[in-house]
Formats: sequence, C-alpha cells, structure tokens
Amino acid sequence: MQIQVFMGNAGDGQTNKLQSVQDRLDLAGQRAPIIQAGAYAEDGLLQMLEVRAAAGQREILVDDCSRQQILRVLEWQSCVEHEPRFDGLVIHLARKD
Repeated sequence: MQIQVFMGNAGDGQTNKLQSVQDRLDLAGQRAPIIQAGAYAEDGLLQMLEVRAAAGQREILVDDCSRQQILRVLEWQSCVEHEPRFDGLVIHLARKD
C-alpha cells in the first residue's frame, strides 16, 4: 500500500493533482470517483477506504482531508499494510487548505 499526500484540494483552481490522477485513471478505463473527506469523521473515512479496497479499487482519491484524517490514514496503513487485500493499493489524499 502506498499513500500519497497532496497539499491543497482538487477544486481550488490551483491544485488539480487529484483531477490529474482521476483523468489518468479514466484514460486507462478505471473508475475512481473522488471521496470528499469533509463528509466523514476519521473512522468513517477509514471504513470508506476499506470498502473501496474490498470492492477491488486499486487507486482511491480523497479530497479535502484534515491533518488529523491524514494522520489516521497513515496510522491505519501501518496496521494493515501486510494484509494481501491491500497489495497494490494507492491512496491519494489532498489536504484542505
């Protein structure tokens, strides 16, 4: 599992890194809708990541993450990184300004 953190968010007109990742995945025929982190508490976001990974999504995009949400995702990664169901998973997190 790999975690990539971007500063800023995908929709502010300046940092479009998540959109670039989504465009690349679309060209490859992979669907990867952007999760809005603001809609979830920390535990809810982790559950969403697990659901997406269990459904077979190998790249997950999350926008508008708080610092605490990012830290929780990194902690979660250290707990589950050796589980085979997370092999090849890449999570892109965009931190809100």
